[in-house]
Amino acid sequence: MEKKLPQLLAEALTGFAPELAKSPIKLMFQDEARFGRINDVRRCWAPRPVRSLCQAMLTHEYTYAYVAVDVASGELDSLILPHVNTDCMQLFLDEVGQRHPDRRIVMVFDGGGLAQQ
Repeated sequence: MEKKLPQLLAEALTGFAPELAKSPIKLMFQDEARFGRINDVRRCWAPRPVRSLCQAMLTHEYTYAYVAVDVASGELDSLILPHVNTDCMQLFLDEVGQRHPDRRIVMVFDGGGLAQQ
């Protein structure tokens, strides 16, 4: 990646609209992370000789953080969303674009979602 980055940037910058040709470039690296909890309730107390009946209940509750960082300035853009999918990613990209309307943003993704497919 390091050796190919200048060539990849040059190729990416040819796709911008002519009115943005002179605007500054913002190189950002993006990733997402899952935060949440898993409950696994199995034991419960009951007085003797009663034998308690406790069914295991597995609860998954997650939220996802989308983050992109500008490598030159260290500026961080983040958004917390309920899922990792195409719609949420598009919301994140739209939000980053709105936060930096005067910049050409080149965003590098880690491709982690591709491995799960």
